[in-house]
Amino acid sequence: MNDELPKSEKYKQSLDARFASRPHTYERLQQIADMMDQAIAEGCTADEAEALAIEQIEKLGRELLTDWAQQKQQQTLQQNQKDNPSTIGHIKKK
Repeated sequence: MNDELPKSEKYKQSLDARFASRPHTYERLQQIADMMDQAIAEGCTADEAEALAIEQIEKLGRELLTDWAQQKQQQTLQQNQKDNPSTIGHIKKK
């Protein structure tokens, strides 16, 4: 069995470099790896490890989409304020 990852020109940067600007995501990936290592060390079954991995990857996906949406909203707000300086951000009325 070949355990080496494929070497592709597509992935010129290491994951460390790619996630340097996303420390929260990098930390979550480390946590998931730690959880999997611990589960394996505790002797979990393949089904249990699979369920844990799926659950954690789904959570990570939701976190990534939330981060993306917040970043996109911030970019849109900044662009709108740049295009029309008299525009104010949405604030709740008192």
